[in-house]
Amino acid sequence: MSASHESRVAGPSLYIHIPFCKRKCDYCDFVSYAGKEGLIDKYVEAVCREIAALTRWRLTAPPLPEGEGKNTIFFGGGTPTLLGPKHFDKIISTLIRHSSFVIRHSEVSAEANPGTADKTKLQALRRLGINRLSIGAQSFNDTHLKTLGRIHGAKQAIKFYHDARAAGFDNINLDLMFALPGQTLDDWKADLQKALELNPEHLSVYNLKIEEGTPFWERFTQPSPANLKPTPLSQRERVIHELPSEDVEADMYEYAINTLTAAGYHHYEISNFAQPGKECLHNINYWRNGNYLGVGAGAHSHLEGRRWSNPNCIEAYMSRVASHESPVVGPETRDPRPETIFLGLRLLDGIPTKHFTGFEKEVDELIKDGLLEEKNGNYKLTRRGLMLGNLVFEKFV
Repeated sequence: MSASHESRVAGPSLYIHIPFCKRKCDYCDFVSYAGKEGLIDKYVEAVCREIAALTRWRLTAPPLPEGEGKNTIFFGGGTPTLLGPKHFDKIISTLIRHSSFVIRHSEVSAEANPGTADKTKLQALRRLGINRLSIGAQSFNDTHLKTLGRIHGAKQAIKFYHDARAAGFDNINLDLMFALPGQTLDDWKADLQKALELNPEHLSVYNLKIEEGTPFWERFTQPSPANLKPTPLSQRERVIHELPSEDVEADMYEYAINTLTAAGYHHYEISNFAQPGKECLHNINYWRNGNYLGVGAGAHSHLEGRRWSNPNCIEAYMSRVASHESPVVGPETRDPRPETIFLGLRLLDGIPTKHFTGFEKEVDELIKDGLLEEKNGNYKLTRRGLMLGNLVFEKFV
């Protein structure tokens, strides 16, 4: 193997984190920051330096094996579409020079938020080789969008979708959320109906999780100080600030499964549905506990059981790269079996039974409880197990 070939980053998946947002949503605990757009130029420069230096910094890590089928690249965030076409051009050009990725043969995804790109920008991104767009619609109900802290309204989300189509994107995912404060089952049905009218190739439907450290955590989990009386709310305000019950949440999920599968979508992962052949290859690699490299602030990597991450702080990440230091925190090595199991069980087909060696007792209990079943040589979640996935996963953590 020549030295020039050894210097090329080879492998099935690459994740590039873009940690900028116009506004931090009230439910979000991702590595993202609002009001730091002035750092974008320097940040993109740091990302390109990290891509170019991956091999030099990670000589102790085994090389990524060549993947079967398409390579995948994923621009996640944050809000990647806050970057301009020139930024994407610079990153993609660096990838072409320093990696084995052939852009035209890769699944190249970018997360996109309504209100951060017009048709002209979307056309430019499509020309640069981005061929899959994941749009963070979340809802088509203006009241719920406002509650979530989104910067867009329902009409803007729909226009953004049509602009993406006009820009040439023929592989689009829509993110939707359910179990929102004040959301009824009828509200959720209306959101799904609007999504089906748009006919995206892929739909991701997530139930709202109240994550510690977010404004929603403070609002929905923290009791009022004992010496303060709760402020009276109008009936409408009271409804808006109430979360759906667990039974209603389960009904929403059940309705999504039934409605989307009846419409021809393949339910291939707990929260993900795709038209035939449009499953997200990048995320499937995650769920199969495959190898991937992460670039940028807060990005995570996995190579043959070794895991590491970059600093969450944008400034710390850029400073280390500018000083020709590796930004890596770690790596660490741990037993890959638990992660292989709980990630793989997210897939509707499950994973081969051989991965459960040593967990026979847990498997027997879960089968007895009706949460796990064996099919075609795999253990997989039952329909009830899909509803109670966390109870299954915690058995293997």
